[in-house]
Formats: sequence, structure tokens, C-alpha cells
Amino acid sequence: MNESFITDDLLLVTPEEAARRLSVGRTTIYELMASGELQSVNIGRCRRVPVSSLSSFVNRLIGDVDAVQPHSTGERRTAVAGRGSEGEGLRVQPSRQHESVGVVAPRNPRVR
Repeated sequence: MNESFITDDLLLVTPEEAARRLSVGRTTIYELMASGELQSVNIGRCRRVPVSSLSSFVNRLIGDVDAVQPHSTGERRTAVAGRGSEGEGLRVQPSRQHESVGVVAPRNPRVR
């Protein structure tokens, strides 16, 4: 059976699968669940993340970026889950994709 067919029909996914779908680490998913930014449910001793919760989380990130920075300025911004300046929620920070990198001095082989 085709794996994409199976995953598209799932209502709940493991935290590991949620991390894979969002391209983040497993620890980040557990932090998001603990903070309440990502909903999850317990089934027995198993923790599962509703697929709809993943979509809602991404939509909130997109909405947060659009509210702070319109697309017309050309500067990219990245929404970051976690604690913002007010102590909770999402924060938006400038993307470092186009930031200049300075010259790095060669490493001293005697220093470990």
C-alpha cells in the first residue's frame, strides 16, 4: 500500500511524525505541546497530535508573519515558535538567509 495514502487518512500522528511533517526536532514538538501552542491527546499511555492541530499551528505562524510584515517590502521574516518578548506565544524575527558573513580567522592548531 502507498505510504502517502496511509498518512493522508490519519487523524492523529505520533510526536515524531509531527516533527517530521513540520521539519523540526522531536524536542521542539514536545516543547510546543507543553506550552499549549500545539494540541495533543493521550490515548492510554500514548501521546498523539491531531493532524488538524498541525495545520492550525502552521496557519497561525503564517498569519503572524503576515500581520507583522506584509509581503511587499521584500524582506523575509521567519516565525519562531516559543517565547516571545511578552513571555509567551509566537515571535517573528528577521530571516538570516541573506545576512553577510564576516571573515573567519584560521583556527590555531595548538588550541583545543
